[in-house]
Amino acid sequence: MNRAHRTLAAGAVVTALALTGCSGQKAATTTAQASGDGKTVALLYGTTGDHSIQDSAYAGFTQAQKDSSFTPLELSSPNTDDYQDRVDLALQQGADLAVGIGFQWTTPMTETDHPDTAFVAVDVDKGTTIEGATTVSFAAEESSYLVGMAAALASKSGHIGFVGGVNQPSIQNFLGGYEAGAKSVDPDITVDSTYLSPLGDFTGFSDPTKGKEAAATMYADGADVVYAAAGGSGEGVYEEAADSSSSSRQNWAIGVDGDVYEQVDAKIKPYILTSATKNIDVAVKDSISQYLAGDLKTGEQQFDLANGGVGYSTSGGFVDAYADQLDAAAKKIADGDIKVPSAL
Repeated sequence: MNRAHRTLAAGAVVTALALTGCSGQKAATTTAQASGDGKTVALLYGTTGDHSIQDSAYAGFTQAQKDSSFTPLELSSPNTDDYQDRVDLALQQGADLAVGIGFQWTTPMTETDHPDTAFVAVDVDKGTTIEGATTVSFAAEESSYLVGMAAALASKSGHIGFVGGVNQPSIQNFLGGYEAGAKSVDPDITVDSTYLSPLGDFTGFSDPTKGKEAAATMYADGADVVYAAAGGSGEGVYEEAADSSSSSRQNWAIGVDGDVYEQVDAKIKPYILTSATKNIDVAVKDSISQYLAGDLKTGEQQFDLANGGVGYSTSGGFVDAYADQLDAAAKKIADGDIKVPSAL
């Protein structure tokens, strides 16, 4: 491995590096000199502002920089076709640790020889292993079950909806948990569902316009709560919940992966019922600290309700009336008394 790329100028350097993705866009790369033993940690992610996993991952990366000494290398891109390019770039830039956010990093990390670089893939499908790497999965079906219960308890119409980003098992997993939780409260509840893009097309995670259109159809058809498991496209769902509500009808949206209530504009906050959360920020921060301490182990790490890795948000107080029911169900899931269906 050529380590010449390890030499960085003092201070912060921001550069646009052209990649070979067919979209023709560029990945924004940020490098900053830090004190310490010179370890370089790369974060491979999409773009911030999704109110979801990218924002959470970036928060964890930022916190890790406050807690530990290392040289941060950001490889951020809006593209959905340059994952291999960015893995290669991390190695070329001399990253000692590369942390990829999302299941999309599974294939390039699996197919890349990395003798001098440790790999961590955060938020991959449960059961995913990459030889010589660390994978972190989250039991999204469990947190989705809880927000499904909240949706059924809050719904006045007995009709709720689900907008998924991409029609693939990892997103179907959110729907399965959501529907199971809702039907545990109301077996006769109607659950509409749609996906914004087909299997293999990741644009469904970054199209708020499509998210808004899908939610508008569901609200118009009678749903009064819509859960968005769609990354940045969820922004459109949240906006539509506000736009389609009136003095005589309250429409709700449910966020995903982070506490969306704390991230959206003030005008949208009154329409965010809750969010199904994943502690992605903790996973990123802990992976970095474990690596720097020499304690990072390869293999899969699973985050679920039992170890506090997933949950639901209470910001806004809109689910306070249901907290006892939700917490009781969470305990039963953690104890194994409730088996939540999984698509994985």
